[in-house]
Amino acid sequence: EGFDMGRSLNGRPLLFGPGAYFAEASSKFDEYARPDEFSGLCAVLVCRVLCGEMHRALRKLDAEFVLDEDFAERYDGVLGDREACVGTYREFVVFQEDQIYPEYIVFYDREL
Repeated sequence: EGFDMGRSLNGRPLLFGPGAYFAEASSKFDEYARPDEFSGLCAVLVCRVLCGEMHRALRKLDAEFVLDEDFAERYDGVLGDREACVGTYREFVVFQEDQIYPEYIVFYDREL
């Protein structure tokens, strides 16, 4: 029944504030995937994400900045543009469950 935002928070330090993080590159989400202990397979959710008006961030954001009411009224999420600043991957962070539609779950095996 939709996306459970509570499952996206796993205690890791968050570069662009609290929310659900998405990537357009499979090698980015693979950094966070852990193989299942029985099958050895990794899983990824392929989601449709309604980004809306995004704040473009080129560096780490202070959580207080993202949680501020003025920020929430102006923006629907954060585009962490690490591609522009350090040549890696863009990350899309949204704050509301209704911005996310999980469409597929993909299981895969890493080739070593």
